[in-house]
Parts: sequence; structure tokens; C-alpha cells
Amino acid sequence: MKPRFTVPDHLKPYQRRLTANGVSLHLYDSGAAPAQDPTFLLIHGLGDDADSWRKVFPLLMGRGRVVALDLPGFGRSDHPRRAYTLNFFADTVAALLEGLRVSQATLVGNSIGAAVALRVTQRRADLVERLVLVDGPPLRSKLSRVQLMLLLPGQGEKLYNGFRSSQEAAFESLRPYYHNLDALPPEDRQFLWERVWDRVWSDDQRRAYFSTFRWMALEGLLGQPSPARLSQIKAPTLLVWGEQDAVISLEAARALQRFIPGAKLQVIPGCGHLPQQEKPLELARLILQ
Repeated sequence: MKPRFTVPDHLKPYQRRLTANGVSLHLYDSGAAPAQDPTFLLIHGLGDDADSWRKVFPLLMGRGRVVALDLPGFGRSDHPRRAYTLNFFADTVAALLEGLRVSQATLVGNSIGAAVALRVTQRRADLVERLVLVDGPPLRSKLSRVQLMLLLPGQGEKLYNGFRSSQEAAFESLRPYYHNLDALPPEDRQFLWERVWDRVWSDDQRRAYFSTFRWMALEGLLGQPSPARLSQIKAPTLLVWGEQDAVISLEAARALQRFIPGAKLQVIPGCGHLPQQEKPLELARLILQ
């Protein structure tokens, strides 16, 4: 089966490609905005793609330039055979901003995308106007039994490929990331039903997934940032967390808030690990505040 990764109709006018850091990237770009308006760069999490922001993207338009990319190795961006490290992702995001001629941006990162946003801030602080960290990254975390199995070469790939036997099982694997998967609108559930099937059948994305996951585990438990480096962040930082996040607990958000100078925390009730999908209106409102 060949993955399709189709583009939602309302995002098709904003679809484009741009080469950054030697990688051809698929992205959505609302286009140049007045100089005084902000640029919002939306960075998805592990195994996801730019369509994770499909509801937030139009809500931010009109208030600035909005860009959402498929990180290298994921979705419709190129899938180079290389190590997928945080530094590689951060350098690619920095090169993308330069390629778009954006001098500074508000980086909005979800989950591992938040780790990428932090790494950009550490390596290229000049490019970052504000930080919005959405349910990530963890400051400290305990790996589950399944995550430990995924770290094992061969065993992890076997588990991943096991979802190819059942589209329903692949869809059910998404449940921990949502407070209530069944409460999503029917069109969202259908989108996720098709998209997760595309992902599990993509050998290229599987390779990028495990490379990213294992490199982050080598850097520290799921790429945890050190308190000393967090204390050096100067960009105004907002933490947004789903109150019912079962992937990265609210305790991790409070720990991050203690270490990042001046960081503010906003909690969204009735929401899991992906506010951009479960509570897009609330998330967009917080980003714009």
C-alpha cells in the first residue's frame, strides 16, 4: 500500500515546498504579512505532520503570517537517510525561517515539536520572538513498557508494523493522545482514521520515527532539557497544557514553568496531549494573547 498523505481542501491554497538545510520541505504558508505583524511557525510532534494544525492555521490567519511544516522525515517532506536529532530539526527550522526571510518568529511547538522549538531558541535565539510550548517537552518522564520496547531495534519496528494488520487497531493506538477520541467531530475521526493508516504504511516515516525517538532517548530521557539551559531562555514563554494529558503530565508543565524565567502556564480543561486538535479555539486564543 502506498501512503497518500492527502492535503485538506482548505489548506491547499497555502501549500508550497522550500529547501532548507538541504531538505525539501512540505509546508503551509499564509504568505507575507505587514511588517509589524508576527509570524507564527507551527511545529508538530513525533509521528505527526503539519495537518495536526489544520484547525489552528486558519484561526491565526489575519493576525500575522502562519507557517506549518512537515518536519524532515515526516508527512510529505523529504525523508533523508540520516540521524534525526534535535539539532538537525532545529537547524532545519532555522534555515526555513531564513529561507522565508523571517527575521523573528513565534515558535509554537507541540510535544517533541516543543523540544525542537527550545533547541532553536538555544542555538539561534536571534530568530525567536516568543515561545509557545504545547504539552511538551517533558522535563522528567518515566518510559512506559511500550516505549521501552519501541527503543529496541527490531522489536520496535515489529510493533509498529503490527498495526498494518488492522486499520481499526491503528486508529485505536491514537486513543492515549486524546482526552476523548470519540467526542471529536465525525470529519476529524475520519481524517485520523485515514491519516494513521498512511503513517503505519510509510517505511520512510517509520525510519524517521525510530531514529528521532532513539536519538532523543540517547540525549536524555525523551530529550529532556536541563534546568540550567532552561534558565537561560530570554524569549517570553507560554506553556499550554491539556489538563487530561496522559502522555506528558501537568506536573511536567509546572516543572518547566519553575525553570523558564517568567514563563506563564495556561491549562485547557477537557483536553489531552493535542490541544490543536481537541481544543483549537482555546489554543488559538491563548497563542494570540
